[in-house]
Amino acid sequence: MKIAVTNTFLPSEQPSGVPNQVHHLANALCARGHDVTVFSFSPRPVDAQYAVHQYQRPRVPSRWFAFVMAYRLATTDFSMFDVINPHGDNYLLRSKRPVVRTFHGSAVDEFKNAKTLQRRLFCLVTIPLERVGAALADYVVGVSETTRARMPSVQSVIPCGVDLEAFRSGPKTDLPTVLFVGTENGRKRGAWLAELFKTEVLPLVPTAELRMVSEQQSFEPGVRRYGRVSNETLIELYRSSWAFCLPSTYEGFGVPYIEAMATRTAVVATSPNPGAREVLSDGAYGAFVDDAKLADALKRILLDAAVREDFEQRGAERSQQYGWPIIAGRYEATFLTAAKAKAGT
Repeated sequence: MKIAVTNTFLPSEQPSGVPNQVHHLANALCARGHDVTVFSFSPRPVDAQYAVHQYQRPRVPSRWFAFVMAYRLATTDFSMFDVINPHGDNYLLRSKRPVVRTFHGSAVDEFKNAKTLQRRLFCLVTIPLERVGAALADYVVGVSETTRARMPSVQSVIPCGVDLEAFRSGPKTDLPTVLFVGTENGRKRGAWLAELFKTEVLPLVPTAELRMVSEQQSFEPGVRRYGRVSNETLIELYRSSWAFCLPSTYEGFGVPYIEAMATRTAVVATSPNPGAREVLSDGAYGAFVDDAKLADALKRILLDAAVREDFEQRGAERSQQYGWPIIAGRYEATFLTAAKAKAGT
């Protein structure tokens, strides 16, 4: 099939989140023999197996790029493609080709968990646009049951994926370490975790260290902030850490959890995060606790090898269902279904 995939950015510019998922999905579809072109404002990543149609970058602040992207998609000729898979901003797109829209969460939940006025206003604008995009699509995919519950138009749930060849197990550090990946403030709550770690975990486990991959770079006893790191360094931090903790209040899915599980690293998450609840199956594959019990959960995993190893094993087994060949196969079947329905066969 000739497949058009769309997203505002790619990992060449934003090496995380949805851009990273789009990149790996496109590569996995190419590995299955499909001809894939990604439409984006970003240049082609060096390891891309797919073609990139790079739109001219608009002369506006990056926070407005998504709205310009909607216009670009609406004015692009997709007639040479068998299917179009937008990962956002399709609310102006009308095409004779089947459109399979992927939602990586919902603007309603983003709004509820936004911490700044600017973010809340952006979500308020996005909420009705998401509904229009879903109505215009021929088929709607959500990355989680949480997304389906928020958006009844979702017809199939196809979860996010993880590169199981890159994210694999390795030697752990000699002293206990906990990894955090995310932002210091906002719903990821990195700064809150750091303070909790210093005041409640370190007194009982004084040799422990919280390793933070965030927007800051600093070191203090018990807490090391790495700033932004390369993908290779990130994978090594996952592999070598004893535990991974992301106390986010909301994730549409929660890719860092499956990345940690794939490296055989025990996962700790907090409720009421629906993405973590779904991926961890209410604590079956990692610790899933209330905020008040987070410090106790971290101390238990760091001090009790049996508990830690049990979560490592369960998480590693769970991660196998998120491998990219499996995820790409499910997208392939969905694309074929949408194409047949559009053709009336």
